[in-house]
Amino acid sequence: MYSYNRRWLRRFIIIFMSVMAVLIFVKRDVILNRIFNQFSQSTAAPKLPQHEDQQKKLVAQDFTTQQVIPVTNNQPNFTTSELKIDQGAWQKLAHRDWIGRPQQADALLNQEQMPTLKRKKLTVKTPGYHVYRFNQNDQQDYLYNRSHLIGYQLTGLNNDARNLVTGTRAMNAIHEYDNQGSMETFENQIASYLKQSPKHFVRYRVTPLYRNVERVPRGIEMAGQSVGDDQIKFHVYIFNSQPGWQINYYTGTALQQDKEN
Repeated sequence: MYSYNRRWLRRFIIIFMSVMAVLIFVKRDVILNRIFNQFSQSTAAPKLPQHEDQQKKLVAQDFTTQQVIPVTNNQPNFTTSELKIDQGAWQKLAHRDWIGRPQQADALLNQEQMPTLKRKKLTVKTPGYHVYRFNQNDQQDYLYNRSHLIGYQLTGLNNDARNLVTGTRAMNAIHEYDNQGSMETFENQIASYLKQSPKHFVRYRVTPLYRNVERVPRGIEMAGQSVGDDQIKFHVYIFNSQPGWQINYYTGTALQQDKEN
């Protein structure tokens, strides 16, 4: 009888632990976020470097009607050493974080990096990516693009998971039906400038900003500065949102809202 009870207890413990493991895995984003929030509320907030504090304020903002907003009065904050061109053109991608999210991308851009071949099909599945289609002005569009941090037209970098995030069409692509800006707006400005002369260089930085453990960024911080002149000079935050859609940034799932609301 004693041996039977022990076997039953072991089975119960194994079943219980298995069920708990499955529940924790399924609800891992919610659990991690609650732990993160509880920890941040129960400890004194550390004093952040100025730029990190600025990013924290940016990512806390919600989209209203303006897709692009200026950062630090639209002034890029590159240091003198970061604008040096003596080593020639380069690009550097940060490693993805512990849950696979792309981080900062840096580059010194020049005409020599620009691709001459047509871009191949993307094969990378970005965190939180789903396929949603919708009609806009009688044309079918996709809610999400797999958005390059450093645009393909600038360096030819394509299927690199460190350089691709899940981005709304409104954040990533040219707006055809209003005067709002997007990532492509600034990428096209840079590409046009680089094509003018092989002596043109642009210092460039793109940073996806996330809230806590969300897999889809809330927005993209972009800064660009042409070296030796001010023909390219911007520092902006672009909301990763789409008018008429409600996005779950943890999972990437989305719901199209009633147009009458």
